[in-house]
Amino acid sequence: MQIPVVDYINHFPAFTGHVNLARYLALYETFKMIEGVNGHYADVGTWKGASFLFVAKLIRLFEPYSMSQIHAFDWFQGMNNKQVGVSNDYIGSEENLKALVDAQGLSDVAVIHKLDLVNELGCLADDPVYAPIYYKYVFLDCGNREVLEKAIPFFWGRLVNGGVMVFDHFGTDCKDETDLAREFLPKGTVVKTFPFARQPTGYVLKN
Repeated sequence: MQIPVVDYINHFPAFTGHVNLARYLALYETFKMIEGVNGHYADVGTWKGASFLFVAKLIRLFEPYSMSQIHAFDWFQGMNNKQVGVSNDYIGSEENLKALVDAQGLSDVAVIHKLDLVNELGCLADDPVYAPIYYKYVFLDCGNREVLEKAIPFFWGRLVNGGVMVFDHFGTDCKDETDLAREFLPKGTVVKTFPFARQPTGYVLKN
């Protein structure tokens, strides 16, 4: 159709599919659920940064004077894992993501953590800068059992009352996320869903 590239940016609803659009509406809905709650945002399994930068821009729009930040957690090496034999996929570029953050003037609200979530996540609890940080919003999009075993209890423990944890694969054929959420979340926790969206598949309000 010889459509100019700039049109894909400025007129994106004309091109994106309704399933993809629903994904961001779901993230927006959960963002609004915790409006007024004190805390930061976490994007776990950032890949190319779409959900990370989307929430950063929501912070800019709806919390222009708050101290809230969104923290991205990824090792930027994809899902290649020698222990579980997962083929290398979902490789994001830390360099490109940093460039997008800087180009859009979001460096004050969007923080990138390049780390191995399996072996290094616990180190943040001892870091003098990041140890005091608690979250009101955690989006889990990992799809790796070893990562989820570390991430779910870590971020649930640092999620404030009134905060929300969002799951991208709960109740799907990615059985690990479902099983581990049931294992680590308090007994009787209700996982709600988005009737209009395919993914994310569920969320939990902590109270």
